Amino acid sequence: MSVLLETTVGDLVIDVDFEKYPVEAFNFIKQCKSGFLKYQCFYNLNKDYSIECGDALVGNELRSSLRVHNCSIGGLLNVEKEMSDTALKSSQEYLKTRKAELGDVGYLTSLLEDKVPVVGSRFIIALADTTSPYDDTVFFGKIAPESLPVLKLWGTKQIDTSKRPEVDIRIKVAHVLHDPFPDPNGFHKFDVSLPHGDVRLPPDIKVEAGKETSEHKRAMQMRSTEMTLEILGDIPYVGIKPSERVLFVCKLNKMTRAKDLAIIFHRFGSIETIEIVHDKETGSSLGYGFIEFSHKRSCEMAFSKMDGVLIDDRRIHVDFCQSAKKLAY
Repeated sequence: MSVLLETTVGDLVIDVDFEKYPVEAFNFIKQCKSGFLKYQCFYNLNKDYSIECGDALVGNELRSSLRVHNCSIGGLLNVEKEMSDTALKSSQEYLKTRKAELGDVGYLTSLLEDKVPVVGSRFIIALADTTSPYDDTVFFGKIAPESLPVLKLWGTKQIDTSKRPEVDIRIKVAHVLHDPFPDPNGFHKFDVSLPHGDVRLPPDIKVEAGKETSEHKRAMQMRSTEMTLEILGDIPYVGIKPSERVLFVCKLNKMTRAKDLAIIFHRFGSIETIEIVHDKETGSSLGYGFIEFSHKRSCEMAFSKMDGVLIDDRRIHVDFCQSAKKLAY
């Protein structure tokens, strides 16, 4: 496993081929790690073929930062000049077309004058095993088998005339599970603001009409923000706040059990629940899960002490749960 993408319509685990595609792997991992992909939309859904992501302005036209359509990590981190659509030279020779299978992940490429392919941030995921070739693409990774049902679900979504899903599929957060590359100079994490404006909510979520008073406008703005959080999965319904007591744990040994984590993490305070996520078909651990503490302070202490700790011969990674699968009522 290399990356876990938590999205509004299921989670995707992506295995990246670091050895064969070092440039593409470096670019993708660092974009995920920097937070660049947070709240980005999937779009250009071609049923039984592919779906695209990586254009930071699709569904985020009103954002004030990260206003780029197709930019490599190098362009994002260039502090000497204004951020621009900058690309990296691909690690692969140019091929006009390539074959792909269900779950293959690849960057869309463009050509320099000397026919050297370059990559930015726009990538596609193959939605089916097809004989139709993919133009100007270099595939560098693959969706893990346990995440393929999510892709198949995406392929059934209704789309508009621009091929964007009528209900958003957005990345809530990208967790980097394995990063073999040192961070480049100037690397930092972006503070990505909550999307507003063109956020496509499910049709059963409605905002009641009311008087146009300033107080009412503020209330409607707050409700709209809450509904945005709902579609992003940060809260299950309007009016509830995401918990600050839940810790995300990944890179777990597949043999590690919930009661093993309970013994190890109990020293930080009382634990409400522990959930290790398992494959629905095989029942095997997916290597990540959630720990809900009774108190926020316990969660903060575990976060500060347990990142990189060796458990069952695996160095785990911990983070605050940004999608709040457990909630404080």
